[in-house]
Amino acid sequence: MKKRVLSALILVPLVVYLVVWAGLFYVKLAVLLVAGLGYSEWLGLDSESFNVKKATYLSCFLVVGFVFLFFNHLFLLALFLCLTFHLVLGFSSLNDKSFLKEQYYFVGLLYVSLYLFAVPFIQLQSGRLLLLTLFVSIWSGDTFAYFCGKGFGKVKLAPIISPKKTVEGAICGIVGGTFIGVIFGLLLKIGFLDVLLVALVSNIFGILGDLAESVPKRFFGKKDSSNLIPGHGGILDRLDSFAFAVFFSYVVLLCKDLLF
Repeated sequence: MKKRVLSALILVPLVVYLVVWAGLFYVKLAVLLVAGLGYSEWLGLDSESFNVKKATYLSCFLVVGFVFLFFNHLFLLALFLCLTFHLVLGFSSLNDKSFLKEQYYFVGLLYVSLYLFAVPFIQLQSGRLLLLTLFVSIWSGDTFAYFCGKGFGKVKLAPIISPKKTVEGAICGIVGGTFIGVIFGLLLKIGFLDVLLVALVSNIFGILGDLAESVPKRFFGKKDSSNLIPGHGGILDRLDSFAFAVFFSYVVLLCKDLLF
């Protein structure tokens, strides 16, 4: 518990600084670094040694991430180049196990790439404050879900993927996280509709992101993706809800701007 609290005392102010005050260039570098570490954790979940194939996928990810953040007009080109490498590596072996491994590596590349949407998100109107609200909302939702699920949760949400999660906990997490997010966002004087959409969408899809990240860990028999963050596990563990939350919140805000 001491390690968990100490890590939080260090990381929370750093996250707040990056989200609210840091220059966009440094935010991009930080996001790319965190995403790269997260993807390296994904590649390591199978417990196999870091080989040429894994190095190739990690290099592809870093190239795609760098292009997305700094030269986004070339993003599709970089993504299809990466897809080409994937096809060459994936179909170079008739071994079923090897073929499935390549699919797993590529899916991880797509999953962790969702972190990158934090950058276009903060470039929206009031984007930095909305991203801060998103963090507060999903962290609050996780807390509500944990205590409600532990206190009176009975119906399992996804027993095979995550046995401890309950439907009651998930509902409490969505309601509680949305409520805290809305209150926090309104205190920052952000528009009510934007705050409500971000808080609600991030908590709903945050649960799905959490479950999605749990699948490979359950498959490979891992409790945590790494021990990078003392008391919290790894990047994937700490940002499990964030990947889907930031992406779908960004999409919903874009749709809102197009419709209204």
